[in-house]
Amino acid sequence: MTETSALHDGAGSATRERFPLRRWVLASLVGLAAGVISYLAYKLPPPSSSDFDQLWIAARALATGKDPYAAFPSSGFAFPLFYPLPAVLLALPVAWLPIELARSVWAGFGAAVLTLAAFRYGRGLATGLVSAGFMNAVVLNQWSPMLTAGAVMPWLAITWVAKPSIGLALFLAYPSRRAVGLAAGLGAISLAVFPAWPAHWLSALHGAFQTAPVLQPGGFVLLLALLRWRRPEGRLLAALACVPQTIGLYETVPLFLIPRTRWEGYGMAALSMVAAFGQAWVLRRAGEPLSVMLLARWPILLVLVYLPALVLVLRFPKGAPQAASPDLDPAPAERIVA
Repeated sequence: MTETSALHDGAGSATRERFPLRRWVLASLVGLAAGVISYLAYKLPPPSSSDFDQLWIAARALATGKDPYAAFPSSGFAFPLFYPLPAVLLALPVAWLPIELARSVWAGFGAAVLTLAAFRYGRGLATGLVSAGFMNAVVLNQWSPMLTAGAVMPWLAITWVAKPSIGLALFLAYPSRRAVGLAAGLGAISLAVFPAWPAHWLSALHGAFQTAPVLQPGGFVLLLALLRWRRPEGRLLAALACVPQTIGLYETVPLFLIPRTRWEGYGMAALSMVAAFGQAWVLRRAGEPLSVMLLARWPILLVLVYLPALVLVLRFPKGAPQAASPDLDPAPAERIVA
């Protein structure tokens, strides 16, 4: 177990940091704003749905003793349930709410915990809250804010098992015994609740269109991040490049764990906004199939988001993380155990 993982595990021990009241208030306000944005996004025409709707439908089916994977042929969704059962279990607390409120609570919680994580982590993570990727995650009710927060607040690493591909990338960057224990515990509960879910889930994945960025044109360049494999930032970028995903803007939120300063983070956030507008312009001409849209938007995300992240990774000194220089915010582990 590396020093990084030991410090990560220690974050929730007797030295755990207590957030001042003003930080809780600010995180609550950010969460409230995200919830309102999510609510309004689905009130505006045309009618739409999000991936979270799948979790909501599946959780309500599970709560009534039904097979959550069998709930979709009659649900109106064109796709089966792509999430493993642990993700459905994590959605159970909001399954009793109407879908409009459930979406808002989900988006608000993700925004709030990412804000708290940004206070603890320092560096450039807070700038991710003004990025196009974060806004995309809020509107689409995606997991990425919670997944990213799990790298800083170990108890949230339980969400990594809900989206195993991105969760694996985060675990490789920030290995944690607690994450393993939480994942094992939730996995055991899910098997006790519905033993057949792994077969149903794997069958559903056959219809999923996901790909690893490294397999896209020019994506192999991201493997240069392995030149800094001793650093969590290098492992994170390389792992994210190798795991299957839909390569959407919301998947870029974990990249804001990379910037060492707020100004580097603001630069990435600004470029993500440019990428969002460029992507919208390109997709208007690309057509509807997901595979076509993915191929159309990838060059924009590569040039404006992933390559700048690679540049930041390669600017780190070689070797394991050292103490932060006086002109930088303290490293996350130092902030937590101080």
